[in-house]
Amino acid sequence: MKKLSMLSIVVVLFTAVAVAQAPGDRFHRNSIRQDHRTGQLTRPERFELRKDRMRYSHLQRRVHRDGIVNHSERRKLHHRKVHNRREAFRFKHNARRRPI
Repeated sequence: MKKLSMLSIVVVLFTAVAVAQAPGDRFHRNSIRQDHRTGQLTRPERFELRKDRMRYSHLQRRVHRDGIVNHSERRKLHHRKVHNRREAFRFKHNARRRPI
């Protein structure tokens, strides 16, 4: 009985950690997909936003690798995030439409 309860607690904790890891990433992925479906983004724009998101996550992993984020690394992350937001806004509002 004790082993079963401990196993269930461990499973619940791992599930909670897995769900809480990247809620923002899921939101951005879904928003890009939705914008492509509605015709706001063309296919090349969608792929460019995906590449930008991957570049940001790679930079984030590299910065957090040693466990300490200094001022210049924090600034690089911030600039990359701002760049991604500007690109997304620019792609959504450039009046290009994908033929439906």
